[in-house]
Amino acid sequence: MTTSNIQEPFWPRDDILNISRKELFLTQDFTAEELLKRRKKVAKKIGKKAHAFIPSAPPTAGANTAQDAPFYYLSGLDTYHTYLIIDGQSGKSTIFIPEAEVCGEGPENGLGIEHASMIKKKLLFDEVKPISELKKRLSKVEHLYFPQAGVEGGRASRFEATANEKARLEHPWEQVEPRPDRFKRLIRDVAPMVSFEDLCPIIEEMRLIKSPAEIKLMRQAGRLSAKAVLESIKATRPGTTEMQLHAISDYVFRQFGGSGPSYSTIAASGKDTWFGHYSKNNNTLNHGEAILMDTAPDLRHYSSDIARFWPVSGTYSPWQKKVYGMITDYHKVLLSLIQPGRMHDEIYSEAAKIMKKKVREAGYQYRGTAKMVEQMIQRDVKYLNHGIGMSTHDAVGPWRDLPLKAGMVMAVDPMIWLKDKHYYVRVEDTVLVTRNGCEVLTKDVPFEPQDIEALMKEPSNFPI
Repeated sequence: MTTSNIQEPFWPRDDILNISRKELFLTQDFTAEELLKRRKKVAKKIGKKAHAFIPSAPPTAGANTAQDAPFYYLSGLDTYHTYLIIDGQSGKSTIFIPEAEVCGEGPENGLGIEHASMIKKKLLFDEVKPISELKKRLSKVEHLYFPQAGVEGGRASRFEATANEKARLEHPWEQVEPRPDRFKRLIRDVAPMVSFEDLCPIIEEMRLIKSPAEIKLMRQAGRLSAKAVLESIKATRPGTTEMQLHAISDYVFRQFGGSGPSYSTIAASGKDTWFGHYSKNNNTLNHGEAILMDTAPDLRHYSSDIARFWPVSGTYSPWQKKVYGMITDYHKVLLSLIQPGRMHDEIYSEAAKIMKKKVREAGYQYRGTAKMVEQMIQRDVKYLNHGIGMSTHDAVGPWRDLPLKAGMVMAVDPMIWLKDKHYYVRVEDTVLVTRNGCEVLTKDVPFEPQDIEALMKEPSNFPI
């Protein structure tokens, strides 16, 4: 596999290249002042009579970079068995952390209570305490907020993690005590009269609007997503396998981002495109088929999302070009309507009117798609599909009920299911709402049919 042609002067990996292992347990993307501001905001929202308790993720075999999103968002720490307490009255925050050999890569390379002064200084905690003092501190709380959800991280969104815990609880052979229930039980052992409240809604509201530092990181994640798809498009030929395209994606994320994938890459060809989250990726690409690819990195706990649909042979068949071309037009219309202050339903309604008119115009290049547009409208899929941030399906609360605001990041994802072809056709980009409209964070790979066909004529950096 030849890759020398795709070396470029700066990629996200360069932010962490040659950093010591101890430093890698501390955020490289957010200032201590930004993290402190987040913690102070939590303190204000929970009120003077309450505390917030935010646990880190437990260590997970095979997912050593996993961290629970709320903990990382407020602490900037990537250690395990670590707990953050925020005092609503004083606004002070305390980290309880074990020895380095417990929460990292052993005593020499880990980060723990031995480094309390460094942690306190670099992340502006008011106190850094050993784990042995945690129960004593919790015994004094009366009203406690904590995230009552599954661990969000390590390629799992909040929704997936919580659903997985629920499924295990309901299965007779796999029953385990859900993590929030275990915390309640252990805390009541030392504070019997404590009352609990879910911290998730407060953090979700905070995560909805991305800070400049978050946007910078998500631009990098978007660039990686686009690079992975672009290189996969150029490498596609009949006889290529879905596995090989998946491998290109993984290589790009690791080589240029120092990261892994945010979710299971979809590299579906032919009729397997019908399955929205197909990820077996074990088929050979055949002449006449098309590919639907959807992939994104987990770049230092932030993600992206992108999807493109392209022909194996390098040229779209008439039906592929007509359907995909119409979808890209719908995509462009949606992007043009994104503005701060606009409601989701308002955008969907106006986009539907524009597309219904467009596909009936005499000179429309993708004629014969009017019924498809009607199908898309009737199906009422939300094409501003989901928030994106610390997860690809970001936990940002009921955001669809709110007007768009600058700093929101979402997937714009028009789609159609073709029963007669057994194909699922879509185009997806990660989009930031700006003060004057929007910015496409995954713009580095084209989506229009003619541009993709031109791209497929370029030499591949992955001759497979």
